[in-house]
Amino acid sequence: MTGNRVAPTSTALQARVMIYQPSQRPQERAGQWMETDFGRCRVTGRLGQRHADIVESLLYVAERRREISDGGVELLVDPAKLRRTLSDRQYSHDRIKKLLRDLRAATVEIVTPELEQSGDSIIGGLIDHIIPSSMTRRDPLTGGERHLWRVRLGIALVMLMERDLSLYYSPAPIARLQYGISQAVARHVLTHKNNPVGGWYLDTLIRAVCGIAVSSMKVRNYRRRVKEDAGGLTEIGIEIDATSRVRRVTAAR
Repeated sequence: MTGNRVAPTSTALQARVMIYQPSQRPQERAGQWMETDFGRCRVTGRLGQRHADIVESLLYVAERRREISDGGVELLVDPAKLRRTLSDRQYSHDRIKKLLRDLRAATVEIVTPELEQSGDSIIGGLIDHIIPSSMTRRDPLTGGERHLWRVRLGIALVMLMERDLSLYYSPAPIARLQYGISQAVARHVLTHKNNPVGGWYLDTLIRAVCGIAVSSMKVRNYRRRVKEDAGGLTEIGIEIDATSRVRRVTAAR
């Protein structure tokens, strides 16, 4: 299945400013600022790596894109392709709906150094609404027809797509990683075109996606989890060597 027909999979800031917690079971956040080298972000709501899987997959499998007169963007999405990208084993219909409700409820505010100079910020939601489209496809399970989705993107996501560095990759291998910390590290690495000399220290990447205040015990636990996901990370094009150095081994698109 080819993707990225009408939209990038993601943008760099989404992984760099910690919109999504490095967990598959995120905590509810009440708008605390998270500071990073790339800017700061605060989220009101619950957003983790499973939510990132959904957003990336919606963008990746979208078949058509419509610009709305108020500056919004609407995508035409086949929900069956969405589930195939996410893998049915982890994502039931109800699970996807629950994650979409979280995405619709969350508010994101991002301030980068460039935005701060002008006193601006990116503020809004990621997904505005999803409604059935009049377009249908044959449903092989029932022999009947199923409706495609019209997905209206939230203004924060639209602004990121307009202003931020676009990233193109299949979200499927990331969605199949066991741990949220591995997913967050992978997404962060994929925002970089080049490796630093000698690669990244794994602990540096863990702190980049968790915040510098993360405890030493948590870093140790996260290090172990990322190494358990080493096989899946290799499929994405990210390698971890015996000295816990991390390198991207596929070229950025």
